[in-house]
Amino acid sequence: MKAAVLDQGRMRLADIDEPRPGDGHVIVQPIVCGVCGSDLHARDHADHLCDLLHRAGFRGFMDPEQPVVMGHEYCAEIVEHGPATGRTLPRGQRVVAMPFLTGTDGVELIGYSNRFNGAFAERMLLDEAALIAVPDDVDSEVAALTEPLAVAVHAVAQAGADADGCFAVHGCGPVGLFVIARLRALGLGPILAIDPVAARREMAGRMGADHAIAPGREAQERWWREQGLYLGLSDTVAAASGGAGKRAVAFECVGRPGMLRAIAEDSPVGTVITVVGTCMETDMLEPALMIQKAIQLRFVFAYSAEEFAQAFAMIAADPARLKPLVTGQVGLGDVDAAFSALTAGGEQVKMLVRPN
Repeated sequence: MKAAVLDQGRMRLADIDEPRPGDGHVIVQPIVCGVCGSDLHARDHADHLCDLLHRAGFRGFMDPEQPVVMGHEYCAEIVEHGPATGRTLPRGQRVVAMPFLTGTDGVELIGYSNRFNGAFAERMLLDEAALIAVPDDVDSEVAALTEPLAVAVHAVAQAGADADGCFAVHGCGPVGLFVIARLRALGLGPILAIDPVAARREMAGRMGADHAIAPGREAQERWWREQGLYLGLSDTVAAASGGAGKRAVAFECVGRPGMLRAIAEDSPVGTVITVVGTCMETDMLEPALMIQKAIQLRFVFAYSAEEFAQAFAMIAADPARLKPLVTGQVGLGDVDAAFSALTAGGEQVKMLVRPN
C-alpha cells in the first residue's frame, strides 16, 4: 500500500507492507488526517524530538534512524475486524480514536511508532475499544480535528478556567485557535487573541475572541486595564479593594524561546500562564520577576480519554463551528510540500492529508 514515509529527514512516497491486526485491532482506511506541529518538528529535528521523549520516559517512541509513517489526527473508515474483536461497529463506519495502539510490547503512539504506521497511509490499525463512531452530519474533515481539539480541552481544564477569568491567548495557530474555541464553547470570556498575522487574528475572531491584536505591550496593558487588572505591582496594590476580583489566565501557544518571559512581563500580577506551545529549545526565565508578580506556570500535555470524548462531543454539537480552520488539503504525494508550507508560517491554519 502507499504511504508518506519519513526517512532520514525527508518525506517520500513509498510502498509499505499492509498492516496485520493483532487481538482487538481493526483495519481502517484513513479518510483524512491533519498535519500537527509535532510532525513538522519530527521531520526537521527527529533526533532532538526522540531524545526528548525518551528522556521523558516514553519507551514506545520511534527510533529516528528507522522509517516512520506519521499521522495522528484522523478520521477513518472501518475496513476489516481483526481477531478477538466484538465487531461493535460495522464495516464502512467512519470513526475517530485516540492515537494509541496496544501491541505486544505495550502501548505505542500512532504516528510516532516504527511498528505501526500512522494515517499518512492507505490503511492503518486502531484499537476497537478506542473507536468513536462519527455521525452522518459531521464531515470527515471536521471529525479529524478531534485530536488537536482534545489538547485544547485539556489545556483549558488544567488552567482552571472559570467564569471569573479573563483570558489572553498568545499565538493563533491551530493550538491557540482551538483554545479560543473551547473557551467560547464553555461560555467563558472575555478573550484577547494575540498574533502578528492579520489573517490569524481574523480567524481568532471567528472562533470567538472578543478582541485580537498584534503583539505589543501597550495594547495588551490597555486591554488588561479595561478588565480591571494591572501589569504593575504598585497599580495592583493601589487598586485592591479586598474583594475577590477577576483572574488573569494566559495561554502560551507559540512554543518559541523568550515567550514565557515576555508573557510574564506583559501580563497582570497573579496571572496563571498555561504552556501549551512546545518550545524545543532551552529557554531563559527570570524567577525574581515571576516571584514579584506572583506568576504561576502550568505545563500541559495531551489529554485523557474523557477529554478526547468531550472534544468530539463539542464537534458533534456544532459541526460547522470549526470547519473554517481547515485551510488546505493534499494527497500523499504532496505531504512534504504541505509540511514546508506550514513551517514557513503565514495564513495556513490546519492542512489535511487525504491518503486515498
